[in-house]
Amino acid sequence: MYLVSNDMTATLPARSSLRLVAGPGEQVAVRCTAGELWLIRDGDPKDTALTASECFTLSDAGHVELYAITAASLHVTRRKSVAHHARGAWRHRLWRWLAPRRHGYPGAGR
Repeated sequence: MYLVSNDMTATLPARSSLRLVAGPGEQVAVRCTAGELWLIRDGDPKDTALTASECFTLSDAGHVELYAITAASLHVTRRKSVAHHARGAWRHRLWRWLAPRRHGYPGAGR
């Protein structure tokens, strides 16, 4: 199963899995609300175990496989990182500054 929404609550039966994908500039936070989860991250030799009320944040692009050791409930929050927003805001301000003016330039057409 793949995560497609920005904010999600799910319940996984024992021995089932959920794959999370974080894109560039995204942070994905997983909070275990009940049961036990095992997090397997692509390229990371160290796996992480979460029990009720523990949280894990994936702060860069990549994949995480969540495996329910026992029946588990979890809450997933996906958001753009602050650095990504700052780059986007800078581009937007530059675009607005360079965009043609609707009212023309002062003194033009006189």
